[in-house]
Amino acid sequence: MIGFMQRLLMGVGLSTALALPVWAGPEHGGVSPGPLTALTRLQSAPALLAERDQTPAVHVALKRWTTAEGLRVLWSRNTQLPLLDVRVVFDAGAAREGEHAGVAAAVSSLLEEGTTTRSAQQVAEGFEEVGAQFSAASYRDMALVSVRVMSDAARRDAATALLSEVISAPRFADKDWQRMQESMRLSLRQRLQSPAGRAGQSFYQLLYGAHPYARMPGGDIDSINAMTPADLQAFHQRYYTAQNGVLVLVGDISRADAEALAERVSQALPVGEKAPALPAVKPLAKPERVHQVFPSEQVSVVMGAVGISRGDTDYFALMVGNELLGGSGFGTLLTRELREKRGLTYSVTSRFIPMRAAGPFQISFSTRHDQAAEALSLTRQLLSDFVRQGPSEADVSAAKANLSQAFPRSVASNAQVASFLAMIGFYELPDRFIDDYIGQLAAVDLAHVRAAMSRHIQPERLLVVTVGRLAASPEAAEKGNRWRLSK
Repeated sequence: MIGFMQRLLMGVGLSTALALPVWAGPEHGGVSPGPLTALTRLQSAPALLAERDQTPAVHVALKRWTTAEGLRVLWSRNTQLPLLDVRVVFDAGAAREGEHAGVAAAVSSLLEEGTTTRSAQQVAEGFEEVGAQFSAASYRDMALVSVRVMSDAARRDAATALLSEVISAPRFADKDWQRMQESMRLSLRQRLQSPAGRAGQSFYQLLYGAHPYARMPGGDIDSINAMTPADLQAFHQRYYTAQNGVLVLVGDISRADAEALAERVSQALPVGEKAPALPAVKPLAKPERVHQVFPSEQVSVVMGAVGISRGDTDYFALMVGNELLGGSGFGTLLTRELREKRGLTYSVTSRFIPMRAAGPFQISFSTRHDQAAEALSLTRQLLSDFVRQGPSEADVSAAKANLSQAFPRSVASNAQVASFLAMIGFYELPDRFIDDYIGQLAAVDLAHVRAAMSRHIQPERLLVVTVGRLAASPEAAEKGNRWRLSK
């Protein structure tokens, strides 16, 4: 039985990302009906078409409470499978690093390398003995630790006891840190050898300046070389605390057992303090064009501006608008014009990345160096026209239907629900966020989309970063735009 359940755990997989899923977009501004088009010739077509267009209701029962130590808990019971997903989210991402760039990623990566009483092998064997999967990750806003295990009391309690030890008492041994240092240096070198990696890094640094979001998760060479295990320990003690965390429990576990489990995790952590609010993000005061010369035939392009925070009231309207602009790949305006009509790029996407403070709006693509000026000029014009004129009412309806019909699949498993609940808890979203998701999309109309896009995107005030060969002077290619070369 244990072997079967371990195979089941591996098959279902463990998702650690909190970002919303990427959904297929409308085809040329509308949702293609596909083979069901032929049904219009059948007598039963109206009923079948109506069934196709129905969006299933989504309901996730959610309860939340706070432990005596201050750990916030979100619990949702699902008895369909004997599984439990446990996630602990800390406000301990790269935005909290201060002078030690890369410390958040280092702490997250070293959690499974041993505790004050167990070696890395003993930690791995402890999870393996009960068929549990463990993972840890770090982002700009948060650090995330997850365990998936069978929900019977013996395995559940053993796995969560080990999880509590891992997050509360990591050892940060010198030899482990030296090995991690080399791994982080290698990752940084690989990023700097990629035009896309360089473009993404420069975009964040230039857009956010002195704001904590300018930091790249993973740090920089100088900081990694100077960092010590004592720095890691200090960061962990400050941010991996009950007051600064959110615990998510999804699966086959009763309220009483969930409360008992939460108490054990909470009591293992230092109480600590909640991290302070991040500073507000200042929008771009003027447009900027930066080119970084790099020996590659392809030029990587990232362009955009400051976007929205996670709780912004325009979130759903911008989701619908971005779905049409470039959010879902094939069928979007940018893909249709840049790839399909002109062959300027293989792939182009646009996205809003809402975070605790205002995350970015960005458009990203790569193109041949001799086509970069044309691709940039066209993208600017497409964005400007889209923001000023907006999509059509039919396009908005199609995008809403597409997003609504796809949403139930994004909360079909315990792991997916746990991801959403972690987001709800971390960003302090309403309890009914999942239940109301489709209704919020349905409430968006053409006026909302046009107003929201106009409010948050100023096409004449963008940051444009390119990395690659310099085919011609940016002055000639983009008259009237301030530009500079960057190392």
